[in-house]
Amino acid sequence: MQGKKQRTSKFFYQFSLEKAVPADHIYRRIDQALDLRFLYKRTRSYYGKDGQQSIDPVVFFKMCLIGYLNNISGDRPLCRYCSDSLACRWFLGYDIDEPLPVHSTLSRSRALFGESLYVEVFAKILALCVDAGMVSGKRQAADSALIKANASVDSMSRDVIMADASAYCRQVLRENTDRPEPPEPAPVKKEEEPPASPPARLASVDVPEPDPSRKRTRSNRTHTSGSDPDARLARKPNKPFDMYYQGHISVDDARGVIVAALADYGDKCEHESLDRLLNQSLANLSGDKLGLKELLADSKYNTHPTLEMCEAAGITPYMNNPSGYKPDRDGFLYDEASDSYRCPQGIELSFKGERKNHGKYLNRVYSSRVADCAHCPLRGSCLSGKQTYKTIYHSSGKEFYDRMDARLQTDKGRAMIAKRKGIVEPVFGTLIHHNAMKKSFARGKAAASKHVLMASAAFNLKKWLKMPGKSPQRGACSIGKTVFDPLWPNWLQKNTILSFLTGHVKMRPAY
Repeated sequence: MQGKKQRTSKFFYQFSLEKAVPADHIYRRIDQALDLRFLYKRTRSYYGKDGQQSIDPVVFFKMCLIGYLNNISGDRPLCRYCSDSLACRWFLGYDIDEPLPVHSTLSRSRALFGESLYVEVFAKILALCVDAGMVSGKRQAADSALIKANASVDSMSRDVIMADASAYCRQVLRENTDRPEPPEPAPVKKEEEPPASPPARLASVDVPEPDPSRKRTRSNRTHTSGSDPDARLARKPNKPFDMYYQGHISVDDARGVIVAALADYGDKCEHESLDRLLNQSLANLSGDKLGLKELLADSKYNTHPTLEMCEAAGITPYMNNPSGYKPDRDGFLYDEASDSYRCPQGIELSFKGERKNHGKYLNRVYSSRVADCAHCPLRGSCLSGKQTYKTIYHSSGKEFYDRMDARLQTDKGRAMIAKRKGIVEPVFGTLIHHNAMKKSFARGKAAASKHVLMASAAFNLKKWLKMPGKSPQRGACSIGKTVFDPLWPNWLQKNTILSFLTGHVKMRPAY
């Protein structure tokens, strides 16, 4: 006969959370392998000795990992998810009748703990991947991506440099001299005048109102967001013009494990964050005696200081040279002794100074004299427009760019440039679309760095769980599974699935 289930409530329950969670659940495996008890000693200085007890720091970081593992970005939905899941309650140590921490507690704890503590948690999870033989440490690929900030463009306002110049002058005079502050001048009394006759009535003039559709100009140099002062206006291809942070990661080429992660201002040049990224990578791998030998990156990281830094550290970089770099000048010979160029007619182009190109690359400028080019027979083909003298821009640190250009002409150099995209770009796609790194809901650059670190730690944890011999039983949990149908051919499941019905491509997670 047909069964029909009726919902009934009991006064007493015989329930064991220990028995409800499967023995092969991934949270059990994470709890056995990941020891976070060092957080009690590290966070002791953040609390006082009296008052109410705070949230357990181990519980806080475990809840953060749960959020990034399940692509949950907000604190409110994370608390609801953990409260509904028996496995999460077991992982956090809360029984079914115990209330979990509220979302505001998570926000306060995230702001309380320093960024160095998140780096230690990231390094602790990275150590699991190193012990499993997933990290070689020899070759790494670096890249960056924009992370949406929790701020709106409309919240930007123009910076006020000086509100009252006279008050500022009086304050400086009072703080730097012992003389009494000069009294303010008394207001001048005006002589009483007889009341004037009322003015003649003027004809009404239509004053044009400002056009509301006209776009207001905003710049990071003149405007600051009132809700998040660290957020910056930025734009990249296929990205809207909005407030962003810039996330940087360094990925090992052996198994695609993230070795270092950080966040910086959205309008900052990528090469300015490379030293911090490399220092964190070397620090995370120093205890395991894994030395970095080769670095793969795009042309945005390629500048004279970064190349010099890599060569000084014994690291061989593979980066495309900037678009303005030229290995040689047709017909113009460079003389290192006099630091000048010679044109085909023997005219000398002497060094005039250095200039930044697009605010990023430093170029050396060499120019001829107007009198030398006035009667040159090649003037029509050498100069263009209204130019009266010849100018050549020579990249500062050209010897480093020349060595890079020679390195990229080899078969290994071309292979390394092609390999970089396959190493780091799928990792960024997974972090943004499957590990809740698309937007940072906490405000401030330090909070954005914590956001990138925890998303990267969850990514490495998934990679560790997917290692051969470490995968959970089929059906134990859905974390890390893709949206692919197992009936599809294997060759079509390797990278992407082209959906002809919806007309878009679904990317497979890179773990």
